[in-house]
Amino acid sequence: MLNRAAFAIHSAIHNSRPDVTCAAHSHTIYGRAFCSLGKTLDCITQDACAFYNDHVLYDNFQGVVLAEEEGIAIAKSLGDKKAALLQNHGLLTTGSTIEAAVFWFVSLDKCCHSQLLADAAGKTIKIDHEDAENTHKTVGSSLGGWFSGKPLFDVMERDVKHEGWL
Repeated sequence: MLNRAAFAIHSAIHNSRPDVTCAAHSHTIYGRAFCSLGKTLDCITQDACAFYNDHVLYDNFQGVVLAEEEGIAIAKSLGDKKAALLQNHGLLTTGSTIEAAVFWFVSLDKCCHSQLLADAAGKTIKIDHEDAENTHKTVGSSLGGWFSGKPLFDVMERDVKHEGWL
């Protein structure tokens, strides 16, 4: 069996981005809720700075992605960025390693959750351009994604071995 929607999105990204080893995409509750707002993340936390000028909003939702052209349009919108908020759909992240792509996905979902909570509470204080840019250089690099994602994979490997699956 083939997930045609996943193939349409992922194959288009891999065809257009030779630097991408892994793309992660799903429909998390916070990702879906935030993506329904039709906007990109605000830099309101250090973690959000990892996506500063490094994510896009794909605002052309046309239902389940079954056409090759839709996957190509998503890849084109993504450009050279690490993440996309697929309006009315879900989150998409990329990485030069599996660890980075998965870490960016988990982090993006948490950023969506944080912003939903903060926006509901009142007016947020945005991190200024220079500080957001400098923070992005520190925490938003490909190496930073791998470095932050590696412990997640180490824990999973330990747990799988402990349960006798390996």
